[in-house]
Amino acid sequence: MKKIFWLFLCMYLAVGLTGCESDSSLPKAGKGNLAQSEHYHVYGGDTEAMYYRPVEFNQVFPYLPEKLKQNAKLIDPGKLPFPVGKQNAYLVSFQSGQESGHLHQVQFSYLKDKDEYGRYGNEFAIVRMTETASDPFVGFVGRKSGTDDMGNRIEVETIGDDNIRLYHHILQTGGGYVYSYYDWDEQKRSVQMVKTMANEIDFYHNGVMYQIGYLVNGNQFDENVQKQMVALAKELVADEEG
Repeated sequence: MKKIFWLFLCMYLAVGLTGCESDSSLPKAGKGNLAQSEHYHVYGGDTEAMYYRPVEFNQVFPYLPEKLKQNAKLIDPGKLPFPVGKQNAYLVSFQSGQESGHLHQVQFSYLKDKDEYGRYGNEFAIVRMTETASDPFVGFVGRKSGTDDMGNRIEVETIGDDNIRLYHHILQTGGGYVYSYYDWDEQKRSVQMVKTMANEIDFYHNGVMYQIGYLVNGNQFDENVQKQMVALAKELVADEEG
């Protein structure tokens, strides 16, 4: 009788533990392409990704892989050049033929208050971090400040003791590369990819590619906003760099 009791107890615990493990995962919210910088493609343009339902910033950290968890920092919304009305974190997993196993990406979205039509995103700052095995900017080491291949401004600088190369692409013409970011479609209850244009700050550090996209005040050329965003980008690695 005791053997039967312990057998059922073990089975109960096993089922319970399995249930807990399953419940500890974020709900899936569809599949689609991996969001990347059009300036610097790390993986194939059609890399398929699994999207997870967005959560509040502090709720995503337990689900991040160690590499992202060690490097992930948040921007103080009060330091952004617009009032933030909506914040969400998006976790994405994907596979690449270049690397084995699942890789991850996390996106922290800061969207301005709703406009007169009740829509978010008229102004935004997106901080996206993607796991990579090697520095994706190796082929761009010689790139200097000036004009990029779309006729827009590019400013290149080296920061920190690790000589991190920071690439700042600033829109100043009527055209530019497509900028993509994840957003939540409440009606479809799924993650969608928003395609627009934005200024970008891109750099690589500690096995992670950082990409910050921002659009402020109809993207009127504003050097103060540009300096403000670069200062915030530097804060993301400030502790490590001293």
